[in-house]
Amino acid sequence: MGNNNWREEAWEEFLKEFWDNRPEGTDSILYTTKELNSILKKYTKSGQGEIRIFHYGSEKILAVQKRGVVKIPVSRSSWKIIKKQNSFIFTEPIEGGVFVPKNKLTDGMFLGVKDTMGINSNPGETTLMAIANHTGIIEDFYNLEEQGVLFTGGRQKAGITLTINGETLNMSKAQIEIDGGFEWPNFVVIVEMKSSFKQSNFDINQAMIPYLKWNKILKHKTVKNLVLLAETKTTYIEYWAYDITDLSDSSGVKVDIGMSKKYIIKV
Repeated sequence: MGNNNWREEAWEEFLKEFWDNRPEGTDSILYTTKELNSILKKYTKSGQGEIRIFHYGSEKILAVQKRGVVKIPVSRSSWKIIKKQNSFIFTEPIEGGVFVPKNKLTDGMFLGVKDTMGINSNPGETTLMAIANHTGIIEDFYNLEEQGVLFTGGRQKAGITLTINGETLNMSKAQIEIDGGFEWPNFVVIVEMKSSFKQSNFDINQAMIPYLKWNKILKHKTVKNLVLLAETKTTYIEYWAYDITDLSDSSGVKVDIGMSKKYIIKV
């Protein structure tokens, strides 16, 4: 069975049983690890665990895409499948171009991109995000005077209540993944980093939930929501930067792009 075939098979079986048979007029289902047990038994011998099957990269699964749904965490052991909002597509920025870095790449950063340049690969989102901060892309984008300090990242609790498609979800105990948060004296930027310009199936909640969490906590700072897309080419790294403006209201999450800019760092 191929690397993705077993995951597709598991998702198809799960959605066929629980989503396709949901009560008429229902646009969401709650599920827990208990509902997954019978399906998971098929994969335990090969070492494929619940997290890898059902809670990693689900937006790329065809069984998920064809039903037009997304997965939202509710707690560490429960999730909801809901109808997906309209796809969020990032068009290539008109503004920007060649960027003169404020700081040269470190040896580690250079080695991180050297072997991937021009072979349709990437050095990893952590490296690409670190380069964006180190070279001054983030501070330039928001017109700040100095480099930001990384203050948060990784897995943490969402700690918010979110309204999606008119349904209120208590996500106080839900686990989320934050790519990175950078801090200035009166300013914070929460970054969602992607290592490809092709984001036709982008789930905007990946960016919105971390932003909403820290916007709720940091009452005395301006909090910005930044999506960075990047690809390595034969002689340069190219970034597309988008400021995501929060237009959410009582009916649910609504967003727009406040501004965008392209950055090309020659290597």
